[in-house]
Amino acid sequence: MITTTSTYNAWRHLYVFAIAIIIFSACNAGSLKEQFEEALKTGNLTEAELLLKEMSDDNDSQYYGGLLIEEYISIDNLDRAIYVFEHITGHCSMFDAQFTTLYDNAEYTKKYAKIIYDALLKNGRYDEAWEYHTRSFKDSDYPGNAPDYLSYMSDVIIEMRQKGKNTEAQQFIKQKSIWFLKNVNNHKYGDTYPNSYKYENMCEELNNVYNTTQ
Repeated sequence: MITTTSTYNAWRHLYVFAIAIIIFSACNAGSLKEQFEEALKTGNLTEAELLLKEMSDDNDSQYYGGLLIEEYISIDNLDRAIYVFEHITGHCSMFDAQFTTLYDNAEYTKKYAKIIYDALLKNGRYDEAWEYHTRSFKDSDYPGNAPDYLSYMSDVIIEMRQKGKNTEAQQFIKQKSIWFLKNVNNHKYGDTYPNSYKYENMCEELNNVYNTTQ
């Protein structure tokens, strides 16, 4: 009987302890969010980063991480925005981002990769921008990504032209259009894709983008 009572009391204490842990965790999670919001509101972004790292729930991490990314970009601290996206919040690849029904973080990835992409273009960091452009195939140099690379190059050309960087835009076309020569014309699977994405046609298309942008 003593053994039964002792066992019962032991299980009872364990149960109470487990409930206390659950309640403490829930309160702590709420406190983290409140502390993060206060840090963001007061501009203490370093503290906000530290609090963000403590959030264990992916949805919370992505939601509040997104707010921090937007805040960093609003104050022209693009490098910290990229750091939050790459090293604190979980995101999928630019290929996986198209599968929003398969990956919980696909929508987050698409939204904030696009925000970072636009900021990189605005800041003249054109080479880096390609890494944040969505793509149709996982390998960035696969010929099937030709439409995506065309879109990326067109965005850069338009951005350069609008800033009056005409010579730089012409050099960009000359240097970066080699992607199509290498990855479509000379790729072993290049012939399976439309001729319209071959190097010669892409040069014509990109020059047309240049000529029609003011």
